[in-house]
Amino acid sequence: MPGSTKQPTPPLLRLPQLVRYHIYRFVGLASWDGYPYIFDLHGADSRCRAFWTFSQPSPHGFHGLLLSCQDIYAEAATLLYSTNQFVLYYTNPGSLKPLLAMTPPSLSSLTALKIVLNQSSCHHRCRKLGETQDCCIRFSSDRRCDEPHHGRHQPSLLSPGNQGNDAPSAAIQALLDEWKASARHLSAHITSGRLELSLVCDIDPQHRTATDLAKSVLEPLQLLPLLRGSHIRLCRTANPRFLQFARDAAQQTCGITTPYLKPTSSKTALLTLPRELRLRILEYTDLVTPSKEVWWDRKIRRYAWVDAGGGTNCLDGVWSRCEFSECWYRSVTYIRTRGRPDGIGCFCRRQHAAFSTRCTCWAPPGPSLFLVCRVWCRDAQFVFFSANRFVVHDLRIYPAMPGGYIDGDYPYKHFAASEFLRAIVPTHCITYIRFLEIVFPLYLPSTWPRTDHPAMQNWRETVGWLRDKINGPAFSLRLIVAETISEHPPEAPIEEGEGDRIYTAYIDLLQPLRQLAEGHNGIARFYANLPYPWEWTLEGFRHLDMGWRPRWRWLMDKKRELKESAERQVMGDRYDSLYADGIEEPEPSLWQHVAYDHVM
Repeated sequence: MPGSTKQPTPPLLRLPQLVRYHIYRFVGLASWDGYPYIFDLHGADSRCRAFWTFSQPSPHGFHGLLLSCQDIYAEAATLLYSTNQFVLYYTNPGSLKPLLAMTPPSLSSLTALKIVLNQSSCHHRCRKLGETQDCCIRFSSDRRCDEPHHGRHQPSLLSPGNQGNDAPSAAIQALLDEWKASARHLSAHITSGRLELSLVCDIDPQHRTATDLAKSVLEPLQLLPLLRGSHIRLCRTANPRFLQFARDAAQQTCGITTPYLKPTSSKTALLTLPRELRLRILEYTDLVTPSKEVWWDRKIRRYAWVDAGGGTNCLDGVWSRCEFSECWYRSVTYIRTRGRPDGIGCFCRRQHAAFSTRCTCWAPPGPSLFLVCRVWCRDAQFVFFSANRFVVHDLRIYPAMPGGYIDGDYPYKHFAASEFLRAIVPTHCITYIRFLEIVFPLYLPSTWPRTDHPAMQNWRETVGWLRDKINGPAFSLRLIVAETISEHPPEAPIEEGEGDRIYTAYIDLLQPLRQLAEGHNGIARFYANLPYPWEWTLEGFRHLDMGWRPRWRWLMDKKRELKESAERQVMGDRYDSLYADGIEEPEPSLWQHVAYDHVM
């Protein structure tokens, strides 16, 4: 048009694209290593350190660049929103306005967004340098969690500490309305198959309206186009019903549909298969843990998987198992190695009513496999008890005192192994067990039960009762007595008589087991791992002067002698066949690599 003047191209845009993108990275629009930064859409909070304290630039460093001109904004904003993660927190009405204020081009470039409507752990907004958000795992109680995270957790919605026990209040309705408006705004501008969305809204599952509220929180997700990924958390604690809600919603937003199965009145197709095939199929379910080890103790009173250490502590040769445990630890490892926090946070299904494709943690199988029918239940029980090694330990017998031990008599009338065999495992399932490892507590003269103690009497009765319940030729038993892991010897040697009393205690445990090895139903294998009772007698102290390595060899020789003596006492004449033809004892169970660190 006459009189019109064309605006000159900004000098920055005259540079080659590679140079421009180097400049954008220098000012903090994107990282150099390809790992995303995490930005709070509310901006920096002056009251605490925000996300960019972890070697991450402040948005103030590039804010002026985004305001310089429209052409530069289009290119810079595309890079900013396509390569980084963004998080938004709801604290009061109007908290989601930054999302509503985002322009359509910015939303169309957005690839990762986390919206926290309410959080009672793990997803708090700010943290100090070097602090982890995964308090649900690292701290076993709210009291300990509150020490580093004081004032950062919100009560769960509908909990007595939040909205009382009445119907959802006006405050909750305002949250739902604003969240629905935000979802509608997202649906109009985001690119299908591009955005990875994380949603956190902790609800008290015990409230009578909790189910309706959970459905109301998930309903706006139906407005969104197809998502690249979806992570949803509805409750701080694990809850099967809310977990199912989260799973269904996450899969639906990602276009994963569950095939409709037409009900039939006849037997299911699986039941028509030969039993060998049914058992083979069940071995690919959660009935078999990744490490094929299951841990049980009387304190937690549930089955737990003994993993390989988790994260960077995985043992050599078992890395493939670590991906099935401690997904929260992989987030912490990411913080330590990359200098920035993982934006997704904790969505572990073992700890929360949450679903995430990044959580591959093993959890004990739910009741569904055991409730299909009687035949299917028996098959599932057989696979669970025969395919896993069971470790029953009694390490946490004195949890009230630091270090786990107090002076006084043994506090129970039966060992944990007796309770496990007679009260936990169904009687008909005992014959399925192939490998049982029993761990007895650390021997202390003041606490170990004497021969006439009720726990010891019950142990003898349990072993007698067990004799006809096991499948002896397919059954292996390992008995372990815990020992102190310490680099420092006691201040003074113990007397020989005290070592003799320890050995007598071993005999009390071993003597009843002899009947399990006798007859046609005798057990196939027995192994014993016992601390040397006379390690810290005067003889043991004298070996300290020989140096660490010679003393260690002396102690190992003594333990081997004690081990052979104990195993011969149980197996009798069959001991020589125990190691015949090069047969060696199975490797130590994985629990030993973690238990002494966390319990002893």
